Amino acid sequence: MVPPMINRRLWTLALAAVVACGGAKPGPTGAIGAGSGATGSGAVTPVPVQAQAGDAIALWPAIKKGTLANGLTYYILPNGKPEKRVLLWLAVNAGATQEDEDQRGLAHFAEHMAFNGTARFPKAGIVNFLENTGMRFGADLNAFTSFDETVYQLEVPTDDAAVVGKGLDVLRDWAGGISFEQVEVEKERGVVLEEWRLGRGAEERVFDKNVKVMFGGSRYAERLPIGKPEIIKGAMRATLLRFYQDWYRPDLMAVIAVGDLDVPAMEKEIAARFGDLKSPRTSRARQAAGLPTQGQGTRVSVEADPELGSTDVQVLNVFAHRPEATLVDFRRTIAEGLYGAMLNERLSSLSRRKETPFSQASVGVGAFVREVDTFSRSANVKGDRAEDALRALFVEVLRVEKHGFSQAELDRARTNTARFYEQSADAEKTQQSRDLTSEITRNFFEQEFMVGRARERDLALQVLPTLTLADLNALTTTFGGADSRVVLLQGPDRARMPDESRVRAIIAEVEASTIEPWQDKAAATTLMAQAPKAGSITKESTVDNIGVTEWTLSNGARVILKPTDFEADGVTLSGDSPGGLATATAAQFPHARFSDDVAALGGVGDLDDEALDKVMTGKRVEVSATVGDTMDSIDGEASAKDLEAMFQLVHLRMTAPRKDADAFEVWRSNLGEQLDNQLRMPDARFAIESVQLLFKGNPRRKVPTAADLKKIDQDKALAFYRARFGDATDFTFVIVGAFEPAKLRPLVETYLASLPGKGRTEKEKDAGVRRATGVVKNSWALGTEPKARVSISFHGDEAWSRDKDRDVFILGQVLSIRLREILREDMGGVYGVGANGFLARLPRGERTFGIQFGCAPEAVEPLVKAAFAEAAKIGAEGIGADYLDKVKATFLRTRETQLRTNGFWVGWLGSAYRFGDDPTLVLDPGPMMARMTSDNVKAAAKHYLDPKQYFQAVMLPAPAAAATPAAKVPAPAPAAKVPAPVAK
Repeated sequence: MVPPMINRRLWTLALAAVVACGGAKPGPTGAIGAGSGATGSGAVTPVPVQAQAGDAIALWPAIKKGTLANGLTYYILPNGKPEKRVLLWLAVNAGATQEDEDQRGLAHFAEHMAFNGTARFPKAGIVNFLENTGMRFGADLNAFTSFDETVYQLEVPTDDAAVVGKGLDVLRDWAGGISFEQVEVEKERGVVLEEWRLGRGAEERVFDKNVKVMFGGSRYAERLPIGKPEIIKGAMRATLLRFYQDWYRPDLMAVIAVGDLDVPAMEKEIAARFGDLKSPRTSRARQAAGLPTQGQGTRVSVEADPELGSTDVQVLNVFAHRPEATLVDFRRTIAEGLYGAMLNERLSSLSRRKETPFSQASVGVGAFVREVDTFSRSANVKGDRAEDALRALFVEVLRVEKHGFSQAELDRARTNTARFYEQSADAEKTQQSRDLTSEITRNFFEQEFMVGRARERDLALQVLPTLTLADLNALTTTFGGADSRVVLLQGPDRARMPDESRVRAIIAEVEASTIEPWQDKAAATTLMAQAPKAGSITKESTVDNIGVTEWTLSNGARVILKPTDFEADGVTLSGDSPGGLATATAAQFPHARFSDDVAALGGVGDLDDEALDKVMTGKRVEVSATVGDTMDSIDGEASAKDLEAMFQLVHLRMTAPRKDADAFEVWRSNLGEQLDNQLRMPDARFAIESVQLLFKGNPRRKVPTAADLKKIDQDKALAFYRARFGDATDFTFVIVGAFEPAKLRPLVETYLASLPGKGRTEKEKDAGVRRATGVVKNSWALGTEPKARVSISFHGDEAWSRDKDRDVFILGQVLSIRLREILREDMGGVYGVGANGFLARLPRGERTFGIQFGCAPEAVEPLVKAAFAEAAKIGAEGIGADYLDKVKATFLRTRETQLRTNGFWVGWLGSAYRFGDDPTLVLDPGPMMARMTSDNVKAAAKHYLDPKQYFQAVMLPAPAAAATPAAKVPAPAPAAKVPAPVAK
């Protein structure tokens, strides 16, 4: 249950090192920069705001914040997105840095135990309660533990007050009623160890070393949230309970409720449930993690690992976290964002050049952990040019210090920042409750100001005009020099990287060098010099009960419109046409498979890629084209205020891809190196080898190599792309979002109806790709970590029908629950397990059903055996009514929210019109519910989980790694756990 990386502001560096109960674990480090800017006047109109610069900015009045007599804080905020839902979170101001030496990893272990029995919800009672209400474990019930805090996340429907009350009971039990039953502790111990195992790899091994250099002298260097496996294996229940009793106390907690709620009623419920929480008689002081050791000059870490997929350089200045509470603080974050945007624009420009020693680079200012901020510069190194990449990062920062930015650069960054805040405010009324709840947690933990998007826009528009070039040019000097600096280099080969003394010498060389000013390229001002000759709408019809309008254009294309109020400032476009790579001959395929990548490199029309970035200054638009297996697609998203720019870019992407020989060579070189490097990575090798075996070496499924890239003819790739997008006759465009059809009409006629229509109509073509038949099993010995991966795929020919499609979906839901219960909860052998199926409809009927999990190498056989045994049981006996009730409830609740999202409607309408289906079917859940019977599940399991036709791929460690001591092999699931079949 790992949350996405948190952006304190859009442009800041955001590095996450968190662990939790379910979901994918992010990498140990990552950097998010501002993205490139683009040209514009830079004029920003200030908005008068009554706020004194040094005063703390008052909390958003929409939020009710209070403190109970026992010290517990609460926040309550009404919000309508998603509808009929409330998010109930418990924020605990304690994480890994509060652990004693014998508790390393137990903050996270304690979080796991919150889902394994509490005072009101014994054993799996919380998960069962939630699933019975139609919510999902992982998506709607989650938690995470980080260095500094633990956060529990629950979302429940609000149409039944009793369910909301039970949701608050769950939070109350998390706060003071976790059972820590010995039998549950032992079962969950294996799950936590599997989470540790799943996260192991080259990146984690290097991070374990780098973190001691980055944070040496602080508790952050010694308290990774995942902890130490030997402690997890051997910790006594009393040691685990001690952490809980010490740190889960009201003065360190906040209850947060955001969603469809009544504020006074919710406040009363919180007081009634949490007012009796008591702190221990002797409360331990919450110890600060501390700052890394300063005053010893630049700290350097150079680490090599043969399984790393790239060489990377990172330079950080590490310093105490600055507050984010006043207008002065906000002005600083805006300035740092502008600085990052301008420098990232320069780095992006450099990355497009052949001679540049990095393929990509970025900078950012942000927080890695609560008490420490960083100014980070990072680069992905080309070849053996680590020294040059390191030098380049220092050069660009020093170039700013010596020569500053230009007014044009500041104008672009300022315009983009203002536009960001304006769009954010426009979308405030439909912002997601989850975003608001996350922001509230930061207010609780760090006192980060929270004022609502409209007021934040006003503050930004007040601050932006006051920031001068002098302010921005001087900013770098505020991050500290050598004494706060850390240089991290990592790669597969130490010989290709400088050693510590050489790193220090490079820094000295750069500081003594002569650096010339940056030459900013002049920017274009228009995307299209002249609009194309408009076409027309020749036919119009409506589907009133789903609010859809259908237009037929003069060039033959169709446009499907659905105006919505789901996202206040968002519009999504998706267009597709039969065709794709299946239309490429064997001779064309080597060039065609990269045609969309090649077309995207050079920009559009007269604008190269860099000029295109600049001309889009101040616009919130993204458009991309894809040549898929059997379909050609173009997708766009835009602010409702920037629709013309989106339509123009769609037109240009389809009609005017621009050839750029230099960009092509840079791309081919960079991608070739990446493809070579991935062969060092065990997971990548496993995917490559298993796909090769599954599809019998078919060249259309072969993972490309650097040698394949060398054979690409740029002209042939572009010719294939132009052929695919050069005839719009059988394209169908679906447009969903905040627009009025009457105002969209002239844009559609000008930019879509004007696309070439040459009369081509095609059907999806079968390219002849087939999977290996019968039972095919293979394993590969890859990697140095004692872990395994298992992928089982049942497959075969299958004529499509809607009922079959429903049955495969239902089977996936049922089997996912059962395998989670057996493999994770009963056997303690996996961290997570996935099970899902799919029926392909075109170009040929085909079924696939997959089961995937990671585990200890010695556990592969018993876990696979248990999974097959459960599939056979369901195929022989069906499934219990209690499981079907959960699946029914989850489907109805999920559909309830899906129908209020643009993304769902884009996908649904695209599919319905692709296959000629009735688009109103989505409104009636009855047929799906009718298929949810034990007999149907039994028949589906017997048919789709055929033990005579499947592909099983297993990744095992190399022999030396496999010999590493690991957790005990889990026992098979007891037969008594299999649910009884349901009578007809």
